[in-house]
Amino acid sequence: MRLKAWDMATPILVIGLAVAGLLLLLLLATLLSGTFRIWPTPGPGTWQSHVFWPLFRGLNFLCFVMAVVDTGGYLGLPIWLRALALLALVASTMVFIYAFYVLGRDNSYGARDGLVTRGIYRWSRNPQNAMLVVVYGCLAVATDGGGTYLLCSSMMAVYALMVFCEEPWLERIYGSSFRRYCCQVPRFINLRRVLVFLQVSARRCVSRA
Repeated sequence: MRLKAWDMATPILVIGLAVAGLLLLLLLATLLSGTFRIWPTPGPGTWQSHVFWPLFRGLNFLCFVMAVVDTGGYLGLPIWLRALALLALVASTMVFIYAFYVLGRDNSYGARDGLVTRGIYRWSRNPQNAMLVVVYGCLAVATDGGGTYLLCSSMMAVYALMVFCEEPWLERIYGSSFRRYCCQVPRFINLRRVLVFLQVSARRCVSRA
């Protein structure tokens, strides 16, 4: 049964690594080139859109398919840790959905509908990507499969590179407003603000009790 599961996982892993490799190369080319850009895509109907979205969505899909078939216990993690990772996956997904709602669908997909700095975007410039990095890290730990670790690590790298590709584009669009925003809010997570928020929340709970 375990051998059969691995036989199913092998082609998924091979295809996933090929997709991840191409996607990472395109994002690195965007980051290093002054003219080439795969993300953010110029818009629907462009060749960048036709290339980026199938690769990106395909890799997301393959990560979850791999997680279903690749459950061999690669590192032998304890069940309590894998269960905790699953809970963290659900929590981070909920935060991602909230961040997506605040930014809006069009802005999330590369539109120019205005610089959003309210809500969760006061804590992080890229809460969606930050939470999705957590989601895929938690997915890998919850599954504890060798192939899942590889594909999820690739997906996490893709989300991180997307952030670095977006920032020069955002600066060109929003100029000094975006530069001021960068000075005020960290790229991923403002850990100090999170800790202060947790401390204040804990004190309020204690005082009410």
